[in-house]
Amino acid sequence: MVTEFEVWNLFWLASLANAAWMAGLAFLIWVTFRAANMVGESDNIFSKAVVTVFCLVIDYQVNFTLAAVEWANNGVAEAFTFIQSSGTEISEGAQRFVEYWSPGTPFNLIPDVVGGLLVLTILLMQMSSIWMKK
Repeated sequence: MVTEFEVWNLFWLASLANAAWMAGLAFLIWVTFRAANMVGESDNIFSKAVVTVFCLVIDYQVNFTLAAVEWANNGVAEAFTFIQSSGTEISEGAQRFVEYWSPGTPFNLIPDVVGGLLVLTILLMQMSSIWMKK
């Protein structure tokens, strides 16, 4: 049987992996802003279209990573509820974790409000740099 300690360990391992992935995405977001600023000053429609596609791909990856973090946290909350349902008492921290997240919720690409606003803001900043006159 799995213990609360093991679940917390898996949670932190997943958090470290997601943090490393998000650090890479933060760099790529910076690259998209640089590319958007460079092509925004030109009249080359093909370059603008290519950079637009690149920005959309990176923004999708950010959204996917945010969804994966939520899914992993929901899975951890589900593991805590399983431990509790088997008769083992869980800590107050684990109970709060379960209360905050949604145990058993399937993977979903639709972000929460804050995550959605983040991705939308990044997207609008990129597209305005590419397509709007300065």
